[in-house]
Amino acid sequence: MMPANAGRRFRRRMLPLAAFLAAHATSFSCHAFHLLPKSATITTSISTTTGLAGSAVDTAHERKSPRRKCGYLFEGRWEQRRDLAELSVGEKLVGRKVDGCDLLEGKTGPKIFFECGVGRIDPQGRWHIVNGMLRLGRRGARKSVTAKRVKRLADKVVDLYITRIDTATGRLEVTTSPEVAEEASQEKQKVPASSLKEGDELVGTVVRVEDYGVLVDVGANRLGLLHIQMAADLFGKYINKAKGLADAGLEKGAQISVAVSSNGKKRLFLDFTTATKNEAQQQKLKEEEETMQIVEKEKKETSTEETHDIAAGEAAALGAPWGGGG
Repeated sequence: MMPANAGRRFRRRMLPLAAFLAAHATSFSCHAFHLLPKSATITTSISTTTGLAGSAVDTAHERKSPRRKCGYLFEGRWEQRRDLAELSVGEKLVGRKVDGCDLLEGKTGPKIFFECGVGRIDPQGRWHIVNGMLRLGRRGARKSVTAKRVKRLADKVVDLYITRIDTATGRLEVTTSPEVAEEASQEKQKVPASSLKEGDELVGTVVRVEDYGVLVDVGANRLGLLHIQMAADLFGKYINKAKGLADAGLEKGAQISVAVSSNGKKRLFLDFTTATKNEAQQQKLKEEEETMQIVEKEKKETSTEETHDIAAGEAAALGAPWGGGG
Protein backbone atom coordinates (compact mmCIF):
# COMPACT_ATOMS: atom_id res chain seq x y z
CA MET A 1 0.00 0.00 0.00
CA MET A 2 1.30 3.49 -0.96
CA PRO A 3 2.13 5.78 2.02
CA ALA A 4 -0.23 8.68 2.53
CA ASN A 5 2.36 11.34 1.72
CA ALA A 6 3.78 9.53 -1.33
CA GLY A 7 1.56 11.49 -3.71
CA ARG A 8 2.66 14.81 -2.22
CA ARG A 9 6.35 13.87 -2.54
CA PHE A 10 5.82 12.90 -6.18
CA ARG A 11 4.12 16.23 -6.93
CA ARG A 12 6.96 18.15 -5.27
CA ARG A 13 9.53 16.33 -7.41
CA MET A 14 7.57 16.97 -10.61
CA LEU A 15 7.03 20.70 -10.00
CA PRO A 16 10.53 21.81 -11.17
CA LEU A 17 10.17 19.74 -14.35
CA ALA A 18 6.72 21.21 -15.03
CA ALA A 19 8.07 24.72 -14.60
CA PHE A 20 10.99 23.99 -16.94
CA LEU A 21 8.74 22.58 -19.66
CA ALA A 22 6.42 25.57 -19.37
CA ALA A 23 9.32 27.98 -19.73
CA HIS A 24 10.92 26.10 -22.63
CA ALA A 25 7.82 25.08 -24.57
CA THR A 26 9.02 23.03 -27.52
CA SER A 27 7.77 20.55 -30.05
CA PHE A 28 9.63 17.26 -29.94
CA SER A 29 9.62 15.46 -33.27
CA CYS A 30 12.04 13.23 -35.12
CA HIS A 31 14.46 13.28 -32.16
CA ALA A 32 14.76 17.07 -32.38
CA PHE A 33 14.72 19.64 -29.63
CA HIS A 34 14.16 23.34 -30.29
CA LEU A 35 15.20 26.54 -28.59
CA LEU A 36 14.34 30.07 -29.52
CA PRO A 37 15.86 32.06 -32.43
CA LYS A 38 18.68 34.54 -31.96
CA SER A 39 17.63 37.84 -30.36
CA ALA A 40 14.04 36.62 -29.98
CA THR A 41 12.08 38.14 -27.11
CA ILE A 42 9.20 36.21 -25.65
CA THR A 43 6.89 36.60 -22.69
CA THR A 44 6.62 33.35 -20.77
CA SER A 45 3.99 32.72 -18.15
CA ILE A 46 4.94 30.08 -15.56
CA SER A 47 2.24 28.69 -13.37
CA THR A 48 3.54 26.72 -10.39
CA THR A 49 1.85 25.20 -7.37
CA THR A 50 3.63 25.63 -4.06
CA GLY A 51 2.88 24.73 -0.48
CA LEU A 52 0.61 22.05 0.98
CA ALA A 53 -2.47 24.21 0.49
CA GLY A 54 -1.81 24.40 -3.25
CA SER A 55 -1.57 28.17 -3.51
CA ALA A 56 -0.60 29.23 -7.06
CA VAL A 57 1.93 31.90 -7.93
CA ASP A 58 1.92 33.20 -11.53
CA THR A 59 5.03 34.94 -12.75
CA ALA A 60 5.73 36.47 -16.12
CA HIS A 61 9.04 37.66 -17.39
CA GLU A 62 10.74 38.62 -20.58
CA ARG A 63 14.04 37.12 -21.50
CA LYS A 64 16.47 37.12 -24.35
CA SER A 65 17.32 33.74 -25.91
CA PRO A 66 20.35 32.71 -27.94
CA ARG A 67 20.13 31.61 -31.56
CA ARG A 68 17.54 28.91 -31.94
CA LYS A 69 19.14 25.48 -32.08
CA CYS A 70 17.92 22.09 -33.12
CA GLY A 71 19.30 18.76 -32.01
CA TYR A 72 18.99 15.22 -33.27
CA LEU A 73 19.82 11.80 -31.86
CA PHE A 74 22.74 10.22 -33.71
CA GLU A 75 24.46 7.01 -32.65
CA GLY A 76 23.05 7.27 -29.14
CA ARG A 77 24.06 10.88 -28.51
CA TRP A 78 22.48 14.26 -29.09
CA GLU A 79 24.11 16.38 -31.79
CA GLN A 80 23.33 19.92 -32.92
CA ARG A 81 21.67 20.12 -36.33
CA ARG A 82 23.40 22.40 -38.87
CA ASP A 83 21.71 25.10 -40.91
CA LEU A 84 21.54 24.33 -44.63
CA ALA A 85 22.36 27.96 -45.47
CA GLU A 86 25.71 27.68 -43.68
CA LEU A 87 26.97 24.64 -45.61
CA SER A 88 29.11 24.64 -48.74
CA VAL A 89 29.57 22.30 -51.69
CA GLY A 90 32.37 19.79 -51.13
CA GLU A 91 31.92 19.75 -47.35
CA LYS A 92 31.96 16.39 -45.57
CA LEU A 93 29.03 15.07 -43.53
CA VAL A 94 28.22 11.77 -41.87
CA GLY A 95 24.82 10.16 -41.92
CA ARG A 96 22.62 7.10 -41.80
CA LYS A 97 20.18 5.97 -44.46
CA VAL A 98 16.56 6.87 -43.70
CA ASP A 99 14.34 3.81 -43.93
CA GLY A 100 11.11 3.94 -45.90
CA CYS A 101 12.05 6.97 -48.02
CA ASP A 102 13.71 5.30 -51.02
CA LEU A 103 12.77 6.58 -54.49
CA LEU A 104 14.07 3.71 -56.58
CA GLU A 105 11.62 4.43 -59.43
CA GLY A 106 12.27 8.16 -59.62
CA LYS A 107 11.90 9.98 -62.94
CA THR A 108 15.55 11.04 -62.88
CA GLY A 109 16.86 7.76 -61.52
CA PRO A 110 16.93 5.90 -58.19
CA LYS A 111 17.61 7.89 -55.03
CA ILE A 112 17.95 7.24 -51.31
CA PHE A 113 18.03 9.69 -48.41
CA PHE A 114 20.25 10.14 -45.37
CA GLU A 115 19.80 11.77 -41.99
CA CYS A 116 23.01 13.78 -41.88
CA GLY A 117 22.26 16.38 -39.23
CA VAL A 118 21.09 19.22 -41.49
CA GLY A 119 18.02 21.42 -41.30
CA ARG A 120 16.66 24.74 -42.50
CA ILE A 121 14.92 27.57 -40.67
CA ASP A 122 11.71 29.05 -42.05
CA PRO A 123 10.76 32.77 -41.75
CA GLN A 124 8.92 32.01 -38.51
CA GLY A 125 12.11 30.60 -36.98
CA ARG A 126 10.99 26.97 -37.08
CA TRP A 127 13.42 24.20 -37.96
CA HIS A 128 12.72 21.68 -40.71
CA ILE A 129 14.78 18.54 -41.20
CA VAL A 130 16.66 18.33 -44.52
CA ASN A 131 17.76 14.85 -45.54
CA GLY A 132 20.65 14.41 -47.96
CA MET A 133 19.64 12.90 -51.29
CA LEU A 134 22.06 10.40 -52.86
CA ARG A 135 21.61 9.50 -56.54
CA LEU A 136 22.29 5.85 -57.36
CA GLY A 137 22.42 6.11 -61.14
CA ARG A 138 20.39 7.02 -64.17
CA ARG A 139 16.82 6.10 -64.88
CA GLY A 140 16.52 2.55 -66.17
CA ALA A 141 19.42 1.20 -64.15
CA ARG A 142 19.28 -2.52 -63.38
CA LYS A 143 17.23 -3.11 -60.26
CA SER A 144 19.58 -5.83 -58.99
CA VAL A 145 22.55 -3.45 -59.14
CA THR A 146 20.58 -0.69 -57.40
CA ALA A 147 19.41 -3.09 -54.69
CA LYS A 148 23.01 -4.13 -53.95
CA ARG A 149 24.10 -0.50 -53.62
CA VAL A 150 21.22 0.24 -51.26
CA LYS A 151 22.08 -2.78 -49.13
CA ARG A 152 25.74 -1.75 -48.88
CA LEU A 153 24.75 1.72 -47.60
CA ALA A 154 22.06 0.61 -45.13
CA ASP A 155 22.38 0.19 -41.36
CA LYS A 156 25.71 1.94 -40.97
CA VAL A 157 27.28 5.38 -40.70
CA VAL A 158 28.32 6.64 -44.14
CA ASP A 159 30.73 9.42 -45.08
CA LEU A 160 28.93 11.85 -47.38
CA TYR A 161 30.07 14.86 -49.39
CA ILE A 162 27.87 17.74 -50.50
CA THR A 163 27.42 18.17 -54.27
CA ARG A 164 24.49 20.58 -54.38
CA ILE A 165 22.69 23.02 -52.09
CA ASP A 166 19.43 24.74 -52.94
CA THR A 167 18.29 26.95 -50.07
CA ALA A 168 15.21 28.12 -52.00
CA THR A 169 13.71 24.62 -52.12
CA GLY A 170 15.53 23.17 -49.12
CA ARG A 171 17.31 20.54 -51.21
CA LEU A 172 20.60 18.90 -50.30
CA GLU A 173 22.37 16.44 -52.61
CA VAL A 174 25.29 14.31 -51.49
CA THR A 175 27.70 11.72 -52.84
CA THR A 176 29.93 9.08 -51.34
CA SER A 177 32.81 10.13 -53.60
CA PRO A 178 35.07 12.97 -52.40
CA GLU A 179 36.39 13.34 -55.97
CA VAL A 180 32.90 14.00 -57.34
CA ALA A 181 32.28 16.51 -54.56
CA GLU A 182 35.55 18.26 -55.31
CA GLU A 183 34.55 18.64 -58.97
CA ALA A 184 31.16 19.97 -57.93
CA SER A 185 32.78 22.51 -55.62
CA GLN A 186 34.77 23.88 -58.55
CA GLU A 187 31.64 24.44 -60.62
CA LYS A 188 29.61 27.60 -60.36
CA GLN A 189 26.49 26.96 -58.31
CA LYS A 190 23.28 27.04 -60.31
CA VAL A 191 20.37 29.24 -59.33
CA PRO A 192 16.77 28.02 -59.65
CA ALA A 193 15.39 28.98 -63.06
CA SER A 194 12.08 29.76 -61.36
CA SER A 195 13.79 32.63 -59.51
CA LEU A 196 14.55 34.47 -62.77
CA LYS A 197 12.13 37.25 -63.64
CA GLU A 198 11.24 38.88 -66.94
CA GLY A 199 13.78 41.60 -67.68
CA ASP A 200 16.60 40.09 -65.62
CA GLU A 201 19.90 40.63 -67.45
CA LEU A 202 22.49 37.85 -67.44
CA VAL A 203 25.74 36.83 -69.07
CA GLY A 204 25.50 33.39 -70.62
CA THR A 205 27.51 30.91 -72.64
CA VAL A 206 26.23 29.28 -75.82
CA VAL A 207 26.29 25.52 -75.27
CA ARG A 208 24.32 24.33 -78.31
CA VAL A 209 23.58 25.76 -81.74
CA GLU A 210 20.38 24.57 -83.44
CA ASP A 211 18.59 25.60 -86.63
CA TYR A 212 15.92 27.36 -84.54
CA GLY A 213 18.28 29.22 -82.20
CA VAL A 214 20.96 28.77 -79.55
CA LEU A 215 20.70 27.24 -76.08
CA VAL A 216 22.43 29.36 -73.47
CA ASP A 217 23.74 28.52 -70.01
CA VAL A 218 22.92 31.53 -67.84
CA GLY A 219 23.91 29.93 -64.53
CA ALA A 220 20.46 28.48 -63.86
CA ASN A 221 19.38 24.87 -63.54
CA ARG A 222 17.73 25.14 -66.96
CA LEU A 223 19.10 26.27 -70.32
CA GLY A 224 17.56 29.32 -71.96
CA LEU A 225 16.58 29.56 -75.62
CA LEU A 226 17.62 32.53 -77.73
CA HIS A 227 15.44 32.13 -80.83
CA ILE A 228 16.93 32.68 -84.28
CA GLN A 229 14.43 35.49 -84.91
CA MET A 230 16.06 37.50 -82.12
CA ALA A 231 19.39 37.27 -83.95
CA ALA A 232 17.74 38.24 -87.24
CA ASP A 233 16.15 41.28 -85.58
CA LEU A 234 19.44 42.25 -83.94
CA PHE A 235 21.53 42.11 -87.11
CA GLY A 236 18.73 43.23 -89.41
CA LYS A 237 19.24 40.43 -91.89
CA TYR A 238 18.26 36.86 -92.67
CA ILE A 239 20.05 34.24 -90.57
CA ASN A 240 20.52 30.92 -92.35
CA LYS A 241 19.84 28.39 -89.61
CA ALA A 242 22.70 27.01 -87.48
CA LYS A 243 25.43 28.04 -89.92
CA GLY A 244 24.12 31.59 -90.08
CA LEU A 245 24.02 31.77 -86.27
CA ALA A 246 27.63 30.61 -86.03
CA ASP A 247 28.67 33.08 -88.75
CA ALA A 248 26.97 35.85 -86.76
CA GLY A 249 29.18 35.10 -83.74
CA LEU A 250 26.75 32.84 -81.88
CA GLU A 251 28.91 29.75 -82.08
CA LYS A 252 29.32 27.23 -79.26
CA GLY A 253 31.30 28.72 -76.37
CA ALA A 254 30.47 32.34 -77.22
CA GLN A 255 29.63 34.57 -74.25
CA ILE A 256 26.66 36.85 -74.76
CA SER A 257 24.61 39.31 -72.73
CA VAL A 258 20.96 38.31 -72.62
CA ALA A 259 17.76 39.25 -70.83
CA VAL A 260 14.87 37.05 -69.75
CA SER A 261 11.95 37.62 -72.15
CA SER A 262 9.63 35.05 -70.57
CA ASN A 263 9.84 32.30 -67.99
CA GLY A 264 7.07 29.82 -67.35
CA LYS A 265 6.00 26.20 -67.72
CA LYS A 266 9.64 25.12 -67.36
CA ARG A 267 10.63 27.12 -70.45
CA LEU A 268 13.13 29.95 -70.29
CA PHE A 269 13.19 32.30 -73.28
CA LEU A 270 15.88 34.90 -73.83
CA ASP A 271 16.46 38.04 -75.84
CA PHE A 272 19.43 40.32 -76.25
CA THR A 273 19.82 43.04 -73.65
CA THR A 274 18.83 46.63 -74.41
CA ALA A 275 22.50 47.63 -74.31
CA THR A 276 23.38 44.96 -76.88
CA LYS A 277 20.52 46.10 -79.12
CA ASN A 278 21.61 49.74 -78.87
CA GLU A 279 25.19 48.79 -79.63
CA ALA A 280 24.07 46.78 -82.65
CA GLN A 281 21.90 49.67 -83.82
CA GLN A 282 24.81 52.11 -83.52
CA GLN A 283 27.05 49.69 -85.39
CA LYS A 284 24.41 49.37 -88.10
CA LEU A 285 24.11 53.16 -88.45
CA LYS A 286 27.89 53.45 -88.55
CA GLU A 287 28.10 50.86 -91.33
CA GLU A 288 25.30 52.60 -93.26
CA GLU A 289 27.12 55.93 -92.89
CA GLU A 290 30.37 54.38 -94.11
CA THR A 291 28.52 52.84 -97.04
CA MET A 292 26.98 56.22 -97.91
CA GLN A 293 30.40 57.85 -97.76
CA ILE A 294 31.80 55.22 -100.11
CA VAL A 295 28.88 55.70 -102.51
CA GLU A 296 29.31 59.50 -102.43
CA LYS A 297 33.04 59.14 -103.05
CA GLU A 298 32.41 56.84 -106.00
CA LYS A 299 29.84 59.29 -107.36
CA LYS A 300 32.33 62.17 -107.11
CA GLU A 301 35.04 60.12 -108.77
CA THR A 302 32.64 59.11 -111.54
CA SER A 303 31.49 62.69 -111.96
CA THR A 304 35.12 63.90 -112.17
CA GLU A 305 35.96 61.29 -114.78
CA GLU A 306 32.91 62.25 -116.83
CA THR A 307 33.86 65.95 -116.59
CA HIS A 308 37.39 65.15 -117.78
CA ASP A 309 36.02 63.09 -120.66
CA ILE A 310 33.67 65.92 -121.69
CA ALA A 311 36.45 68.50 -121.44
CA ALA A 312 38.77 66.30 -123.47
CA GLY A 313 36.08 65.79 -126.08
CA GLU A 314 35.42 69.52 -126.34
CA ALA A 315 39.13 70.26 -126.57
CA ALA A 316 39.53 67.72 -129.33
CA ALA A 317 36.56 69.14 -131.16
CA LEU A 318 37.94 72.68 -131.00
CA GLY A 319 41.38 71.63 -132.17
CA ALA A 320 40.10 69.64 -135.18
CA PRO A 321 40.27 71.25 -138.73
CA TRP A 322 37.10 72.65 -140.30
CA GLY A 323 35.91 70.75 -143.21
CA GLY A 324 36.76 67.33 -144.52
CA GLY A 325 40.06 65.86 -145.50
CA GLY A 326 41.99 66.25 -148.82
